[in-house]
Amino acid sequence: MSKLYGIVGLGRFGRSVAQRLIELNKDVICIDKNENIIKDMAEEIENIYQADCLDEKALKEIGMAEADTVVVSIGENIEASVMAVAILHSLGIKNIYAKAITPLHGRILAKVGANKVIFPEKEMGINLGNSLAGIDIIQTLAAGKSYVFAKIKAPSAFFDKSIKELDVRNRYALNIIGIERKDDLNINPLPDEVIKKDDTLMVVGRREDVEKVSK
Repeated sequence: MSKLYGIVGLGRFGRSVAQRLIELNKDVICIDKNENIIKDMAEEIENIYQADCLDEKALKEIGMAEADTVVVSIGENIEASVMAVAILHSLGIKNIYAKAITPLHGRILAKVGANKVIFPEKEMGINLGNSLAGIDIIQTLAAGKSYVFAKIKAPSAFFDKSIKELDVRNRYALNIIGIERKDDLNINPLPDEVIKKDDTLMVVGRREDVEKVSK
């Protein structure tokens, strides 16, 4: 049986998450209390309902309790978001991602059952900063941890040296799993592969180590 993803709140953040999951052919169930939003997105999302996220009975009736992962995207209403997370947690939802607008809000969400607290504006700012610095964080590999899959411009210290010579894993705590060179992509390069000036490296490692080697 495929996983079911729930989205609570269809503002800009919730809507973008829902749309992306649908693009990836995932099963999604969405709720929002705003009738106009429901009407606007009815053609995009098959399982979309106008409902109060604090109505436990309604959440059960529409199937939200069957979701494997739920994203609570109602950060502007702190009380409602906290209560929604608490209710979903009581329903046995294993993975709850919740949008927060302040650090205190985030700590409360974590206390009542959120597995992952998201600060969209902060994370967008970090991602933009990374992009400007030549770091493209493609994917965070584990929720709650700092391991990422990223693309970085080869630093000058790497030029004309082999992966083996650089001893990247031990000296930089990174694994190079691919090299982009012009229109060519070398997946899983050999230790004797030499890094060139205009190469883009696909690496896996802790976020701080990726950022450090890109400075």
